[in-house]
Amino acid sequence: MNIEVDFDAKNNILRGTIKGPMTGVILLDLYATATKYMASHPPCRGILDLSGVTDFEVSGDAIRQVAAAPPAFPAGYMRVLVIPQIFIYGLARMFQILGEKTRPELQVVRTMDEAYFLLGVESPEFHPVIDL
Repeated sequence: MNIEVDFDAKNNILRGTIKGPMTGVILLDLYATATKYMASHPPCRGILDLSGVTDFEVSGDAIRQVAAAPPAFPAGYMRVLVIPQIFIYGLARMFQILGEKTRPELQVVRTMDEAYFLLGVESPEFHPVIDL
């Protein structure tokens, strides 16, 4: 499993890209990392790209833990999950619907182009984040 985190200062977007198998431990760790990053940096928008996930072994308990926690990103800053895989997409849509009150800015799409469109981004300029 490989996680890449980069930031586009021009468009104010933090992006996480996951490749390989995804587990509940990885999900909880990624959430904790994003929360820590957001607490020590100015607010920004976010993209979580799961296009490269090859296996999804995330328990309902792990999803409930993330859903019960306060959002990692502050209110008013859109987050977009990019998920082309049908099964994972369905779970993410359920998470989105169940969390509408606490995460109204969360969107789930199938492609990076859709994410950029929602965020109004034409020419992203991502650079690796070193201080996670």
